[in-house]
Amino acid sequence: MQKDTSITDKAMTLMYHNMRNQLFGDGNKRTAILAANKLMIDHGADLINVPLDKWDVWNDLISKYYLSGDMKTLKDWTYVNGIQGVTFDHKQNLPKPDINPEDYE
Repeated sequence: MQKDTSITDKAMTLMYHNMRNQLFGDGNKRTAILAANKLMIDHGADLINVPLDKWDVWNDLISKYYLSGDMKTLKDWTYVNGIQGVTFDHKQNLPKPDINPEDYE
């Protein structure tokens, strides 16, 4: 992967590569999503989370990728439909949580 490639692109490449190569006997898609999201979290990016109502389209695109080996269309679609995160309003003055760190030692 190129140095200037975004972490989101790297995570999607990792995920779809691992899905297609069927590294395990079972759970390849789940494991690939987990590994990709670990990479995203480690770099402060949003998460890959395709909504359930889009799974039919997603699975169709995955099948086409498995046959062709070309993940561009799939990655483009995922970027638009399957990357989700939280947007914080840093100007908002939120109260500090009432937590004592010593309670968790």
